[in-house]
Amino acid sequence: MILDTTSLTKTIDNINTIFLSGAEIAPAEGFEVARWIVSRQGEKGSYRGMPAPTPVDFEQGIRVFTGERLVSASARHIMGQEAARAAWLLGRNDVEVRRAYDQATAWMHAASDFLEQGTFCCGRCSLAFWRHTWVTKFDHKEAHLVKGLQVMKDLRLGDGKWRNFPFFYAVYTLSELDLDAAREELRYARPIMERYVRNIRMDVYSKRKVTIITKILENLN
Repeated sequence: MILDTTSLTKTIDNINTIFLSGAEIAPAEGFEVARWIVSRQGEKGSYRGMPAPTPVDFEQGIRVFTGERLVSASARHIMGQEAARAAWLLGRNDVEVRRAYDQATAWMHAASDFLEQGTFCCGRCSLAFWRHTWVTKFDHKEAHLVKGLQVMKDLRLGDGKWRNFPFFYAVYTLSELDLDAAREELRYARPIMERYVRNIRMDVYSKRKVTIITKILENLN
C-alpha cells in the first residue's frame, strides 16, 4: 500500500521505492495518493502553502529518501518539493490535484535565487528544487539547471564530494537529470560510489543507496 495517512514522508518514500524499482502505479491509486498529498497544503508546518509533513513526521524526524536528516525550514521546504513532485507525477491529469498543485507552486516561478543562479537557498534545498522542476513544465528549466550544476561543479571538494550538497541525495538527484552537466558530476563522484557498493550495509537507507548507485554505475560511461 502506497498511502500512509499518518506520514507524508513515508508516503513519499513508498512512491519513490516503486519508481526506483521501475514498476508503475495504477492511475486510480495514483490519483488517490495525489489527492491526499495536496490535501496537506497549508497545514501546520507548510512551506509557502506547499504540502506539509504530518505531526508524526515532525515527531519522528524527517529524512529524504536516501536517509539524510532534515531540520527546520529546510525540512518543510524539501518535503514540500518532494510532495509536489509526487503529486504532479501521479495526479497531474486529475482536475482537483492539478488545481491544488498550481496554487501550491505558483511562487516557484518567481523564485529569484533559482531564476538567477539555478540554485535555491542551500545545496539540500537546491537538490529538491531540481528534482521537482525537472519533471514538470517549469519554464526554461534546462537553462536554470545547467546554471545550478555549474555552481555545484564549482563547489567540488576534489574527492568526489561537494561542499553544501549532501552526497547521496545529490547523486540520487543527478541520476534523474538527463543533462550532460549532471552526468559529468556523476562521473566525478564515481570513486565514492564504487567504494560504497563494495561495503554493503543492511539498513533500509543503505539498501536504497546501493540500488540507486548500482543503476547509476551501470549507465554511466
